[in-house]
Amino acid sequence: MHQGLLAAFLAVADLIALVVALWCSYHLWLWSNPQLMYIVQVQFWELLLPNPWMPSLIVTGVAWVLANRLVGLYDVSRMQNSPTIASLLTRATVYMCVFVVVLQFVSTQRYFSRFLVVSFIGLGFFSLLAVRLLFWQLQLRNKRPIAARNVAIFGVGPDANLARERILRHSPGAYRMIGFVAPDVDHPNPEVDSTEILGRVEELPRLVNAHDLHVVVISTRHATRDEALSLASVCGGMGVRVLQVPFTWGFASTRVSLSSLGGLQLIDLQYLSYPSFAENVKRVFDLSVVILGGLALSPLLLVLAAFIKLDSKGPVFFVSERVGKGGRMFPFWKFRSMVQDADGMKDALRDLNETDGRLFKIKNDPRVTRFGRLIRKFSVDELPQLYNVLRGDMNLVGPRPLPVRDLEGIENDPEARYWFELRSKVKPGITGLWQVMGRSDLAFKDMVSLDIDYVQNWSLWLDLQILVKTVPAVLKGRGAA
Repeated sequence: MHQGLLAAFLAVADLIALVVALWCSYHLWLWSNPQLMYIVQVQFWELLLPNPWMPSLIVTGVAWVLANRLVGLYDVSRMQNSPTIASLLTRATVYMCVFVVVLQFVSTQRYFSRFLVVSFIGLGFFSLLAVRLLFWQLQLRNKRPIAARNVAIFGVGPDANLARERILRHSPGAYRMIGFVAPDVDHPNPEVDSTEILGRVEELPRLVNAHDLHVVVISTRHATRDEALSLASVCGGMGVRVLQVPFTWGFASTRVSLSSLGGLQLIDLQYLSYPSFAENVKRVFDLSVVILGGLALSPLLLVLAAFIKLDSKGPVFFVSERVGKGGRMFPFWKFRSMVQDADGMKDALRDLNETDGRLFKIKNDPRVTRFGRLIRKFSVDELPQLYNVLRGDMNLVGPRPLPVRDLEGIENDPEARYWFELRSKVKPGITGLWQVMGRSDLAFKDMVSLDIDYVQNWSLWLDLQILVKTVPAVLKGRGAA
């Protein structure tokens, strides 16, 4: 299962566990104070919203999920055993206690029930712990682990071979060994078969996408500092965790954090780019909107799927490769609005392209189906990208992801290369400045300018503004392709 999607499911499970914990706390509270039912008539659902008895579950639930993310409880690779899980959850619970104390201090309602608050936090801790331990047991007992991660080792000598053996021996099923990345300087005594070598460091972006790598372990004494820095930089941008065997420490970074993988004590370089608080808030907000919006829109999605099937031959969904954060490829989902093999017809229609630059747009595209023209006008074909947000490939707001083909030869265009490198620093989005400033009516140079402006001036407030402005832009069908 994709790591982002798994993290989203864990977040949903956490919220359900917190609702159960609150329900138990509520009944314990009433049992210890039976007179409340006769004095104030407290109802369970009132505790979900702002109320005078405790911080609402809407606030505490989101805050707790955010705390869990901050300590790493949605990074499955860090949940290596029960004590580690309990330790991480304890840290998140301490953050929650501080949050509640601060909330009580700034609140005008200063008569929160201590019993209700303390029992909720206590039961919340144990309910979240039960969810994590249940997941961990399923992970251990499943022959095909839910969260197996693809690993490549940088090095081809005895150290690399030993690292491979240790990982497979101590973590059976938790990791898949994909192969080895060779240093530029050949090892004098290679112990790795040539068929297991995936390529060299300069090929790393291609290797990450081709093999869906999650972890790279640096295990060689025959690599230059520039080589290690390049590896760490590429992997950091593409969301690949980089670990170093301790004998190599120092040549990739002066700041280190310890980690463990398959019984190996390693140095974790990914902590150097740990997500900011604002990015975590953005992710929690996106997940909340996608989960609630997806449930509300599910009848509409089923109706649209049926009409697409009836209108023309072909699958309901169109899935293509797009370029995401750091240049990592991901499957991009849309409702199919064109005839089958529309991509194969692109070259024949190239002369009809009405945009400049690298984009391909035809206002009256002959490949678009009858029903497809309607759903494209109001951007309804983009709704399946809620799944991409759930997986963690995309955000609700960000630069629009571009097809791989539109980026061919970008290395020969300095301006386009700068634009691509800058927009690759953030995840692409379902909507963005393009959509609220003119959608497909914009010239390519205007789109480039808007992308650069968004990345350089990003804030949560800007995202909220774009989301609000997207609604009227979509309803008017303004500038739709």
